[in-house]
Amino acid sequence: MVSTYLFDLDDTIIDSSIYSRMHHELLTEITNRVKISEEGLKERIARLKEKTGKEKPDTYELCKELNCIDIYYDILEKYAKHTYTLKNPTLPVVFRKIKESKKKIGVISNSQERTIKLFLNRFNLSQYVDFLESGKKDSVLFWVQLEKRHSFHKGDTLVIDDSDDVLKIAQEAGYQILNAKNLGKLEIL
Repeated sequence: MVSTYLFDLDDTIIDSSIYSRMHHELLTEITNRVKISEEGLKERIARLKEKTGKEKPDTYELCKELNCIDIYYDILEKYAKHTYTLKNPTLPVVFRKIKESKKKIGVISNSQERTIKLFLNRFNLSQYVDFLESGKKDSVLFWVQLEKRHSFHKGDTLVIDDSDDVLKIAQEAGYQILNAKNLGKLEIL
């Protein structure tokens, strides 16, 4: 029996394409407000690519490097306001049913806590959520610490995520798993 449900944010609750859609406007706004040239910005992005090993560095990380997190959230909030659907439109009903059955809901993500809260508030899901956890879900340590921090039993906890790699790690750490694409098969007892 499941007593705690852990939902991923990106591509489980929201469509992560929002980050791609805002990318160009964010870079333009950075060059305008930070007073950095396009060439200077390209150099910073190249350094960040080298530092992180990612082909396309996370725009949040770029803003953190440039000390302009406020610009990131200005743009993200603007795009969130113009996002009208969740990745799965049944999620508000699912969250409500889970809470009515006196179960816990956690939202776990690689995204920042402020980002998670922004989207939960945007779609009126905050009222159902018991806790948030931001961190590296591809690490076993994340899953071990999660159980301790939020006082639940991992054997009675269902992780709902779109990443098979993350689900595999969660399962190896002792959690029950469900791929987000199978959310329709979720039974709340």
